[in-house]
Amino acid sequence: MTDKDWAPRRRGGGSRFAGVLLLLVGAWQVFIGYAVASGDAYVFTGGGYWYRADNAGWGWVNLAIGLAAIAIGFVQLGRVQSRRLERLRGTGYAGLLVAVVSAMNQFFLAPQYPLWATLVIAVDVFVIWALTTGPEHGERD
Repeated sequence: MTDKDWAPRRRGGGSRFAGVLLLLVGAWQVFIGYAVASGDAYVFTGGGYWYRADNAGWGWVNLAIGLAAIAIGFVQLGRVQSRRLERLRGTGYAGLLVAVVSAMNQFFLAPQYPLWATLVIAVDVFVIWALTTGPEHGERD
C-alpha cells in the first residue's frame, strides 16, 4: 500500500462552499453591526459581565468583521481576479481567520442574543470545516 491509498478521498467544492457561507456570515455581521451602531439595539446594558463596551463601538467591530467576511467570501468564490488575492483563496487562511474572529465575537454577544449568536457560530464552524477538509493546495477547484 502507498500513502495515497491511506489518504482520504476529497471532493472539490469546499472553497466555494466556504465562500458562500462567508458571504452569509458577513451579511449577518453587517446587519448586526448596523443595528447596534445606529442605536436600534441595546447590546450592553450593564449587568454582571466582566466586559463593557460602547454600543456604537461594538457595532463598528461587527461591521468591520462582516465586511471582511464578505470580501474574503468573494475571494473564495473566485469572483476577484488578482494574483495577490489568489493566494488567499488557495490557502484559505484568511477565511479561517475571519471565521474564528467572527465566532469569538459572537461568544461576547451570546448573553444578550443567544439564538442569533448560536446560529452565526454554527455557520462559522461550517466555514472552518469546509476550509480545513477541502482539497489539498495543489488540487484546489
